[in-house]
Parts: sequence; C-alpha cells; structure tokens
Amino acid sequence: MKELEELIRLFNYITTKYMDFQWSKSRDDLISKTIKALRAFNEGKTLEEVKNNKEISFQIEDSLETLKKFSSEHPNVVEKLIKALSIYLKSPAPCKTRLISLMEVFLEDMASTKKHSF
Repeated sequence: MKELEELIRLFNYITTKYMDFQWSKSRDDLISKTIKALRAFNEGKTLEEVKNNKEISFQIEDSLETLKKFSSEHPNVVEKLIKALSIYLKSPAPCKTRLISLMEVFLEDMASTKKHSF
C-alpha cells in the first residue's frame, strides 16, 4: 500500500508540475524526459550520469533527485509509474486533467483511510 501511495504521489507531482491548468496544456516533452530518467535510474544509472546526459536532464534537473530517490526506494513499482505516465501522455488534454483529479481522489482516500485505521 505504501508503494502505491508513493507512486500516486509522484505521478501527481510530475503531471501537475508540467501542466498549465489555465490552458489545459501539458509539457509532454518534459514528461517523456521524466520517463527516460526513471528508466535510466531503474537500469542502474547514477544521478550524475543522468544529469550529465542533457538529452534527458535538460529542463527537468530539479526533479532528478526526487526521481532517483523514488527509483531507489521503490524499484518494484517504477515500471508501473512509467506505464501510468505513458497512458497520461497518450491521453487528450481533457482526459489529462481528469487523470490528475482521479489521482488526487485516491490520495485523499488513502489519507482518510490512514486517519481512521487502528
């Protein structure tokens, strides 16, 4: 359950960071780079190696440490996050905002469940 919650949190962090809600425009290029970075970390690349690869790191440098930490702490769900982000990328703009809203509902539900569990 903890890994799923962390996956949803990171999905939300990435998608909201690269989304202009006023115009319903997503920076799909930066989300694609995020996926490439996650794959690189999952394959054992170091933070420095990914930072030095400007094809991947340009414009997402400030997220690399978070991505590396997630990949290190939750290696079993990195592929699931990549799949979720890939689905997001293939979705039209209105669906992207709905996916973000859905993930927020899941996070609220998880928080509520934690609050009421013994």
